[in-house]
Amino acid sequence: MYKAPTNCCINAHERSTDPKGSLIFTPRIFPQRLAHQQHNLSDTFSLIVWNIHKENLHPQFIENFETLIQEYPCDFLLFQEVKFPKKIASVLDAFSYAMASNIETSQHIYGVLTATKIAFTTISSHLTHQREVGLITHKSMLITHHKLPDGRTLHIVNIHGINFVSIKGFIKELEKIKAVLHSCSGPIIVAGDFNNWTKKRIMALETFQHALGLEKADIQEGHHVKHIFAKPLDHIFYRELKLLQAEAIDTKKISDHNPIYATFSVIRDSGKVAEAAEV
Repeated sequence: MYKAPTNCCINAHERSTDPKGSLIFTPRIFPQRLAHQQHNLSDTFSLIVWNIHKENLHPQFIENFETLIQEYPCDFLLFQEVKFPKKIASVLDAFSYAMASNIETSQHIYGVLTATKIAFTTISSHLTHQREVGLITHKSMLITHHKLPDGRTLHIVNIHGINFVSIKGFIKELEKIKAVLHSCSGPIIVAGDFNNWTKKRIMALETFQHALGLEKADIQEGHHVKHIFAKPLDHIFYRELKLLQAEAIDTKKISDHNPIYATFSVIRDSGKVAEAAEV
């Protein structure tokens, strides 16, 4: 069974225009497709984290994406900046998915999307309280829960961090996310594009990480991760799981970010949780 999405900070279908004059709305549509509710997660699983820069409807992206998931088979896709058409099927028909929208126009919905062939148990979408200066848009976060083989719950948090606000605003949003995640006990993955492109933002993200007891994935081929001012933007944090592999993949500029592929195993013995955290 799954719960209907809970959406924070959406009080009305507000409308505004972007700098180019296009009409945009605070989203009311949060697409979901749940077609694998009988499928369970195994002890070892993989995921791809990727800001796809709204390229997912382009034929070249679709072709390269199919090649990518054949070479890097995974249980979860954590996408940021997904462009989702209101009237036609997406490129993810083989997957179940849930989306936390941050922008809605007359034709499309945009936001973060988590896709999988594993059952969802709960889904909750969240908008930032603040809007980005100059772009007048929120950012979004999606939290999904999935049952582990030992009966516990895996929490997967897909984040697109707010950009173009003051450091005070950036910290304020991290504090709100932290408050939400404090209620999540057990194994957790927090991943996405955090837009941490200044020293102060990095320090704020480190404070956030430590407050939640998260480990940061050491990513091989890290030079393929999107950098701004020599600072990587895409990260994977985790807790009470064993990281087996994390690698940035060079996709030859399909998007302005490259995907990160990671594999985890479930730690069944609670005594091994502390042991894994010390590695």
